[in-house]
Amino acid sequence: MIFSRNIFKEEKAPSFALLVATLNKYGNAALTWEPELLKHQIESDYDIKVSDLQADKLQAAITVMTTNQFETDWRVFEVVSNLFNNSATDHMEIDPLEAEEIAVALAEVALIKQGASDDDEKIDYSDEVRAYAGKVFYEYGMHKAPKIFLNAIMPESAPANDDDKNEALKELFNARVEFILDYLEKNN
Repeated sequence: MIFSRNIFKEEKAPSFALLVATLNKYGNAALTWEPELLKHQIESDYDIKVSDLQADKLQAAITVMTTNQFETDWRVFEVVSNLFNNSATDHMEIDPLEAEEIAVALAEVALIKQGASDDDEKIDYSDEVRAYAGKVFYEYGMHKAPKIFLNAIMPESAPANDDDKNEALKELFNARVEFILDYLEKNN
């Protein structure tokens, strides 16, 4: 596969696309390079300027691929999820997520972890990440953990019908997976 240098220039390029293009060009060795070295190498090889957002999104994808920090540390979960939503974030500040942002991030994670499945049971999330996500989904108006994150720890609440919200999050997850796969196909 040969990927366009435009993937690295386009601010809306999905993190998964940045990861695939990087692995295609440099192989698995790139996963261990220092972030600044990798950014410099991409800029040099493609004669482009890689934005800080693009570099951070690539590093977020590498983090998901090579560590379990996304699954175990709520701060990493939050920062990576924001980046997967094309949102530049200050790693030192709290930037709470919305339910829709978690859905988009989970789609990227599913692709990175190989599978494009919304079955989060394959990923072992820590209690702190599960509780963080549960609070976000609760604030979204849900009373039970959504189907895209069945392991979320939800605050106690009266039973209610979450079908519409579940369907909306599932549709968003699926649309993001489809967008990413289409993006890769068009930029190959």
